[in-house]
Amino acid sequence: MRKQTLVKLALVLVALIVVPWLFLRTLQDTIAAPYSVPEGSLSGWTLVLAEPTRPAVWAAGLQPPNLFRAGLFDQLFDRTMVSMTSPVDDVLPIVLDSELRGGPAAELSPEAIRQAANEAGLEQVSLRPICMAVKRETFAGRTREFFFVVFDVPEVDAFRRRLAELAGEGVGPETFGPLDLILPIAGSDTAFAGWWPVVVDREVDCQAPVG
Repeated sequence: MRKQTLVKLALVLVALIVVPWLFLRTLQDTIAAPYSVPEGSLSGWTLVLAEPTRPAVWAAGLQPPNLFRAGLFDQLFDRTMVSMTSPVDDVLPIVLDSELRGGPAAELSPEAIRQAANEAGLEQVSLRPICMAVKRETFAGRTREFFFVVFDVPEVDAFRRRLAELAGEGVGPETFGPLDLILPIAGSDTAFAGWWPVVVDREVDCQAPVG
């Protein structure tokens, strides 16, 4: 009788250990599975400039085709099952508003920015998504989350170097330098601007490939 009791206790202990482990393993595999995007949706993005009267973290960006971000948002929700919100702007920033504040860079006109983007062929490039990434921070006793897709677009680097040339010699090395290119997807609250400037650590932030 005692032996049977010990066997039952052992089975219960195994269940208490193995079942949660299997659940966490399945959850991790689901989160790490690649995200899919529609064929042909990584080219033909539209250059957009922020309206001067409307505050934004970006001054210029690339806007994806309709439903591109919505599709990734749905896939993210299916994996996390957590209520989240999307940012108002559906834009991948390529020039930050802060980069045009003060100094010679402030003299760059929208026409000059658009011309530099046209020279770089930004509306014809094919973007390369790297991963779905997440930033987390503790705030007011809870954890805030910010999900975004990381991109590699060498043409944007050339475009930003051209802006530095147009701005003149007074531009410091920090202006129009390397910029982590990200498309915001979702957040745990609406305070998306508070995450900027975003510095991506791909080893830590990336959760799953996108393609």
